[in-house]
Amino acid sequence: MLMTTQDLLDKITQLPERPVDVPTAPPIELVAFVVRWNRGLRQWKTTTLADFARVSVSTVERIERGERVSDDALDRIAQAFGYEAGYFTAPRLPLSAGEAAASLVDTYSHLEIVPVAPMTTHRAVRDAARCEAVLIHRPEVPEAYDDDIAGLQEWLDLASFILSDIAEPPPSERGRRDLYNDILTCVGNLERRGLTVLSGVMPAPQDRLPDWKVAVVSITPRLTDPGAAKRRHLMVDRRVVALPSGPTTT
Repeated sequence: MLMTTQDLLDKITQLPERPVDVPTAPPIELVAFVVRWNRGLRQWKTTTLADFARVSVSTVERIERGERVSDDALDRIAQAFGYEAGYFTAPRLPLSAGEAAASLVDTYSHLEIVPVAPMTTHRAVRDAARCEAVLIHRPEVPEAYDDDIAGLQEWLDLASFILSDIAEPPPSERGRRDLYNDILTCVGNLERRGLTVLSGVMPAPQDRLPDWKVAVVSITPRLTDPGAAKRRHLMVDRRVVALPSGPTTT
């Protein structure tokens, strides 16, 4: 039977309260919601998750319907998402309502949804270069790519300087196109080496800098994140783009 996300949420709200003094495993309905949410966030097909977790497609489907499966299968699913074994199965004391609310606030209240797209056009490069800072997010990218990623960072920093009001004389239209092509060549080299490069612009107003913007560049391996090319949004913690507070004067 097909079960929608709303069906799962309805079942979660109808669950009896867990004992506050006895460790228990997370209810399967909550596990189903978290698995489905994680898979959707990564733009993974059911078959992709099954491959990474080394379980059958029917096992993934059963989990997402809130049906019981083995602890081993749940541990494999957890590890496919980067969690530790036991994330879905280990008994734990439930959080109080206040603790749960505080946890949600700490996890989600600082997140900003940033539209992103593959960094394959002059416009994408221009938008990134027009920002005041660049944030590169590279989860699970091996150190072997460090030099190439540092090269992309340097190209973007150079483009930001050249396109700013500081550079004299301002670049010609042909000069800008050549600069954009050089950056896209750098991106293309990363793509040919098995990475996906996405970019977007995040408004990040600061004290006395209301127009401050940050270019968000996401670099992920296609081997472990095959759905990245279809991703259209990233969630970025606003705290990582905040400028350090300077000394106050009176």
